[in-house]
Amino acid sequence: MDQPVLKKPALCGCLPGISREKAAEVLHTSQVDLLEWRLDLSIQSHSLQETLNALSLLAVTPRLPVLATNRPVREGGAFEGDEALRFEILRKAVAAGAEWVDLEEDTPMEIVAEFKAKKIGTVLSHHDFSGTPDRLTLQRLAERMTRKRADVLKIVTQANSPEDSLAVLDLIPFGRRQLGMEVIAFCMGDAGRWSRLACLLLGSPWTYVQLPGTLAAAPGQLTAAAMRA
Repeated sequence: MDQPVLKKPALCGCLPGISREKAAEVLHTSQVDLLEWRLDLSIQSHSLQETLNALSLLAVTPRLPVLATNRPVREGGAFEGDEALRFEILRKAVAAGAEWVDLEEDTPMEIVAEFKAKKIGTVLSHHDFSGTPDRLTLQRLAERMTRKRADVLKIVTQANSPEDSLAVLDLIPFGRRQLGMEVIAFCMGDAGRWSRLACLLLGSPWTYVQLPGTLAAAPGQLTAAAMRA
């Protein structure tokens, strides 16, 4: 399986803990360019078995490309099981047809390499819900993350002031020029809302948006319609 080539800038719609019927509908929406399936939220809202059963929807084509995410509690997600099970669920999502997978920045390098060997896109992500470190700290973080050789880095922090977004957005050109990496970088919260759009203007591969009839997956997330407008 080869990772899809996405147009830029792209909108990634967040698929939270919704029903199988709603998921089947959203997989064909024209409002976004790809979908992030938050498996952890689906498990929380329904059950592990129902979520695994719903993965059969990925066999239906044509549909939007899917980024599978199983976010643990420590990174602001809802998955509370052990790491072995968490990765196994992601493996099942990829086997079902997911084109991308999101892995947290503390994921062992051998796990990242395992998913890359499946010829899918890999996103290595870091989330800080407490605030935004200084620019140098963020750059050092990006450098460490680059060593795991994922296809895309994602670094998202909480903005406590509008200017916090400047340091985070700077990671996009820094990643491209200094690290040779594609970087998704923006801030959460009301103060960082504008950075969700600005990141696209700076070259972020995509930004995350809220789909109609669903809850926002993170603070400050804009709807797909608002982002396009």
